[in-house]
Amino acid sequence: MRSDDEYPPGLGDLRDAPSVLYVRGRLPRAGVAIVGSRHVDEEAEQFAFELARSLGHPVISGLARGIDAAAHRGALAAGIPTLAYVGTGIDRTYPPEHRELESAIVEAGGGIASEQPLGSAASPATLVQRDRLQAAHARAVVLISSEAEGGAMHTMRFARELGRPLFALAARGARDEGNGRAIGAGAHALPWDLRTAGLRIAQGLG
Repeated sequence: MRSDDEYPPGLGDLRDAPSVLYVRGRLPRAGVAIVGSRHVDEEAEQFAFELARSLGHPVISGLARGIDAAAHRGALAAGIPTLAYVGTGIDRTYPPEHRELESAIVEAGGGIASEQPLGSAASPATLVQRDRLQAAHARAVVLISSEAEGGAMHTMRFARELGRPLFALAARGARDEGNGRAIGAGAHALPWDLRTAGLRIAQGLG
């Protein structure tokens, strides 16, 4: 509940902050959200994995296929807590093949969080709702790769409205059209170079 000490302070910046948050495991106080498309190439997934592994900050994402899963796994590989905001009740798993990933996140000291009641299934609306929670909980949001209408663009929009620092990898073509739009809207452009990208994100975090 919002009155609990464990309630993430960043969620209080939302006009419609959830009064109740359901959690399996533990909630890091803050972190860096790493987001992107479900349908990406191997280069993008590997970059998300390596960035999450090297940042040294808790990683926040949404448990989806593609970039989300790669970011969670990168944090796990480094022993860094990771938090997954989901669009289902925490007693369900979406996508279902990520049940083992969910368990690994909790066992490693991270958490699974949702505002949806137990038993709730995912829907387009609940997935967008969870995107605002990712944005609010994060100190900054990093877009790895997204098409123009990808779900990760909701997270970027919410983060912009909340005044969170925004970063996006440089667009490589039509598959990263969302990246180009994010940069055009004010996100800091990052090169596809792990060391340089990590340093720029660290500088943006202050």
